[in-house]
Amino acid sequence: MNTIDRRPGREQEIESFELLVGGRSRNSTGGQVFERINPADGSVAGIFANGTAHDAQDAILCARQAFDMGGWPQTPARVRFDILSRTAALIEKNAQALAMRMVLESGKPLRTALGEVQGAVKTFQFYAGQALALEGSAISDRIPDAFGLILHEPVGVAGFITPWNFPLLNPACKIAPALAAGCTVVIKPSHLCSGPAVLLVRLLHEAGLPEGVCNIVTSDIERGGVVGQELAASPLIDKIAFTGSTATGRAVMRTASETNKKVALELGGKSANIVFDDAPFALAAQTAISAFCYNSGQQCSAGTRLLVQRGVHEEFVEAIVAEAGRQVVGDPSQTATTMGPLVNDEQYRRVLSYIDVGAESGRLVAGGKPKQIATTGGFYVEPTIFDGVSNDARIAQEEVFGPVLSVIPFDTEQDAIRLANESRYGLAGGVWSRSLDTAIRVVKGVRTGKMFVNSYNSAGIDDMPHGGYKDSGVGREFGREGLREFQQTKTVQIKLSA
Repeated sequence: MNTIDRRPGREQEIESFELLVGGRSRNSTGGQVFERINPADGSVAGIFANGTAHDAQDAILCARQAFDMGGWPQTPARVRFDILSRTAALIEKNAQALAMRMVLESGKPLRTALGEVQGAVKTFQFYAGQALALEGSAISDRIPDAFGLILHEPVGVAGFITPWNFPLLNPACKIAPALAAGCTVVIKPSHLCSGPAVLLVRLLHEAGLPEGVCNIVTSDIERGGVVGQELAASPLIDKIAFTGSTATGRAVMRTASETNKKVALELGGKSANIVFDDAPFALAAQTAISAFCYNSGQQCSAGTRLLVQRGVHEEFVEAIVAEAGRQVVGDPSQTATTMGPLVNDEQYRRVLSYIDVGAESGRLVAGGKPKQIATTGGFYVEPTIFDGVSNDARIAQEEVFGPVLSVIPFDTEQDAIRLANESRYGLAGGVWSRSLDTAIRVVKGVRTGKMFVNSYNSAGIDDMPHGGYKDSGVGREFGREGLREFQQTKTVQIKLSA
């Protein structure tokens, strides 16, 4: 049920979102709600049921019953294919509404949000196909009177804790493979952008998903920790997947270890984007900006360390400063906007504090201050570039999660690999060179979960796995590896009768 914001200058309909537990929408225990504030202009973006530990327990029990007694793991693959395919079609049909929900709650630019919707469509399409491709293997040539089977079965009930920066695609890349594998689900989205995940679960039920197979509990920042704790600690949950900060990921893993559940963590990053002096110059400069400005820098795989070979260092810095000046920072609902606001005041102040630190670590060559948007206010920051940064500086080692770039010069290929690896993180990276030999050596030398060659965060290969080394996490999402995360392996040995 929607309400009206009647404050002067704020008159608008406000959409309300309830919990979805056991296939039914309902209020939270006690009926409490919380508001999400639009980071672009301070208006109310939505009103959400404020779930409790009791609500989380109800959702977990529904998912457990749907797995143990509801028959979802035994549902024919063709039925799962049909439901996931219909969901993909419904996401595409509702693309504008889903994108605008992201714009309102997270400040994501409309063009970026529409791209995320298409990513969710492709994710559900891919895993619909994977539902038909589930298979095991047989071993029959060891001895004459026996053979063996290797089966891949659904792991059970999966609990998901998802972030605000990709509020539709991140739930999609967890829910779709889980359902394809035969698992049931409980999801707790971030309080900073819950609406897209709620809408996604609604679409799943519209597509014919049985009651209790996918449940969602929203909650504010205070109750969110309690709900997340229930998911990580519950013995009724067989697998927990979390995307967020490294510190919180460690806490999730510690809690989950008490019940020996499977854990997947997609955590922070401080990725190195490496430019050699023989790089395709113009494309490398243009892409270097999108690598750290996309989604206002609020992505864990952002290329926020730019390693540039000294032969082109000065010229390349001039080029990226010019490219940064072409970014359109403003109202995220406008199609021309390339950078919207940061997600909230806390993140805004955090990024500005890192900019203050950066002034002591390198030479400020672009940005460095808030961006004033006269008509809306909001938490806007200019694309900010520091040159000549030491690789051990805070802004080169800590995840800022905002549009702040550290430019680090290097001399040799070996220097580039060493600098790239001198990080606690290992999520993504890029290498720019016309020499395939150079690119391959760097790709093999850098310890990170994903590398781009002469591109960065490029789209087009939708079935490639994503995940990190070191403090960037464990496990993989997307691709066939993402499906394996929701399966257990069972060995069957059959002895023939005499």
